[in-house]
Amino acid sequence: MLMAAGAMTRALGTLYRILIVRWAGAEALGLFQMVLPLYRMASTMATLRLPVALTQVTADALARGRLDQVHRARRVTAALIMAMTGLTALTVVGAAPFLAGRYLTDPRTGLLILLLPLAFVPSALTGIFRGFAEGRQNMASTATGQVVEQLIRVPVVLLCLSWWGGRGVEYAAAALVVGLGAGETAGLITAMIMSGWWRLPRPAASGGARAPWSGWARILRPPVFLVLDHLQTARALLGLSLPLWVATMVNTAAQMINVGLIPRRLLAAGVSMAAATELYGQLTGMVLPLLYMPMLLVFPVATVLTPAIADAWALGQHGRARRRFYLATAGALAVGLATTALCWAFPAALPRLLYGMPEVAPLVRVAGLAAPFAFTANIFASVLYALGKTALVLSTFILTTVVRLGLIYVLTADPHLGIVGALWAIVADYALTALLNGWACLRWLRG
Repeated sequence: MLMAAGAMTRALGTLYRILIVRWAGAEALGLFQMVLPLYRMASTMATLRLPVALTQVTADALARGRLDQVHRARRVTAALIMAMTGLTALTVVGAAPFLAGRYLTDPRTGLLILLLPLAFVPSALTGIFRGFAEGRQNMASTATGQVVEQLIRVPVVLLCLSWWGGRGVEYAAAALVVGLGAGETAGLITAMIMSGWWRLPRPAASGGARAPWSGWARILRPPVFLVLDHLQTARALLGLSLPLWVATMVNTAAQMINVGLIPRRLLAAGVSMAAATELYGQLTGMVLPLLYMPMLLVFPVATVLTPAIADAWALGQHGRARRRFYLATAGALAVGLATTALCWAFPAALPRLLYGMPEVAPLVRVAGLAAPFAFTANIFASVLYALGKTALVLSTFILTTVVRLGLIYVLTADPHLGIVGALWAIVADYALTALLNGWACLRWLRG
């Protein structure tokens, strides 16, 4: 189901990027890509990566028949995410003048930053419902939401481009942010309807062992115990999510640094400001999306893998968990190697067909080398989430991020490499991440 949804989403996304490059231009795409890391950082701040923890806790608790734990976990998750979302939105809007004028290399990003809450607020709230649905192994909500997001996003962007097309690059980029927000809002509505949030039975109706506090005992129970239960649940959820949140923030902060670092290092290599913005757009808005296209075969497996392995591990079925891990890794590696072969055999074919820009072929060829590592790393991360080893993911992120930024700083300023140097740094990051997380998975699953 997720694979079919992923295929539709990729097809719509590919059509979307073709139209964006041809209608709005590479410079508008570059402006949008500059604020995209800020969008990801705001989304991460708003969710604290609690949806992943909710998925793991829900799968584990349902396997043990603990419906009371599921109800507490989703209540705590919803409360924390709603509070953090409001705080993050106020912070982003307040910091918009500083971010556009002092940090990003192009002041035209100011309008885009002010529009970002339209996108990350519904995206963060969607995580509440998707995390719960995936913990129940209900993938229909996620699959349908992905398709609905694209179905709404694409026409909204095209409509805004037709309205604002004559007002310059800044408004063309703003159309992309508005379309992103419309898609995320549609995804939120879909998740609320399809997640099964409203249909989970109460603990007393579960048919299992009677809860220690039920009936009149639950009514007469001192409120302080209810508060303590929820605080304990919050601590358990945050214990799982915060290492992952820190890892994601490190990675997103690195992307934010890249937004300022890559264009500046290109300037040091002798490239003009307009050309640096366009090259950044080519790398992040054209070439890397081509690399991620085959992920439609890997991402669904990685999504299903987290609750599946968490469920098997909780039941003591370690052999079944290992078999799922090996099978998923073999599939991701096969897809990655096939992607590498295609990128090296036909580096100019796809960019010529999709964007009318065969000149990015050298970037496509280098990006292809990252595919086996990027795809298997996705599987490895899902397994570590399922095992609750989010601290290991954090350690890997910190190390590989330092390596990536160091290589970007050195290689991108080389006039003989330029933007290709930044891509080589990304390849090195993926390779090191896959090797370290893969080793960790083997160690813990065999133990």
